[in-house]
Amino acid sequence: MDELIIAVGLNENVMRDQNPNVPITPDEIARDVAACQEAGATVIHLHARDPRTGAPKMNDPDQYLQIYHAIGKVADIPVYPTYPTNVPANERYQHIVALAEHSACKLEIAPIIGGTTNLVGFDPQTKQLRGRDLDQTVLFNPWSYMLQHMEVARKYDLWVSHDIFEPGMVRNVVTMWEMGLYHRPMLLKFFMSEHMPFGFPPEPRFLQALVDLVPDDLDTEWLFFPFGVSYRTAREMWTWAIAHGGHVRVGVGDNPSGEGYLPTNAERVREMVELAHSLGREVASVAEVRARFAPIKVAQAG
Repeated sequence: MDELIIAVGLNENVMRDQNPNVPITPDEIARDVAACQEAGATVIHLHARDPRTGAPKMNDPDQYLQIYHAIGKVADIPVYPTYPTNVPANERYQHIVALAEHSACKLEIAPIIGGTTNLVGFDPQTKQLRGRDLDQTVLFNPWSYMLQHMEVARKYDLWVSHDIFEPGMVRNVVTMWEMGLYHRPMLLKFFMSEHMPFGFPPEPRFLQALVDLVPDDLDTEWLFFPFGVSYRTAREMWTWAIAHGGHVRVGVGDNPSGEGYLPTNAERVREMVELAHSLGREVASVAEVRARFAPIKVAQAG
């Protein structure tokens, strides 16, 4: 796809002491989604939050339904939720199913992590691990879970957004493609972090290595996702991705700080629009993104 997809990580689990602009309540989230769409965003990712405390409500169907109803009043853009990895397998996708079965929500995207990895923070100053119980660092997503989630995507006619943390996750996706499990093109989100020791660090040569793992016949688009990356590094990598045919994800949920200021999501989207134009690339519309991920009309590999 020649036109740039700008995805937004709207809020994740960021709290207001990290960035006062992070949206938390359904109405705040809806207003922020509308502002991002007006600025040029074409895909939105969000987490449900407790409106009073801001605490994550990762797979709460009722909270997500409230959010989607609020968004539907002010914006028309593909929006997809997260899902937790620390709950029983039969509960992980309950909110996805609830949204898919509620026609007014117009869920279009199924989030599916591409496999299993370790996620833990590392403090380069103290040289110590941080942020997680070391018995709870595994982002556990075995093949049985992936296949179950792929079945949900097909049943409800959703296109798939894959979180890719490790090179092997690309190979998992290729395997599922060869198995004939996709009825629509998919989006590969390449997570890269400076201070979390998983996968590749955020450098152009490593992003190129991930891109090189994607076969020519895989019907996909890919984007760079700075997962806790300094603004300077993120800007370098966004620039490389845009210049090399990829797409970008931005947002205060992923990186709450800017360079010397605390941005809004819409400000970050406008920055990407300006960057794309400076590099001679047009920005995709919502209609163009929906057309790109429309059902596949030809037989796929396998």
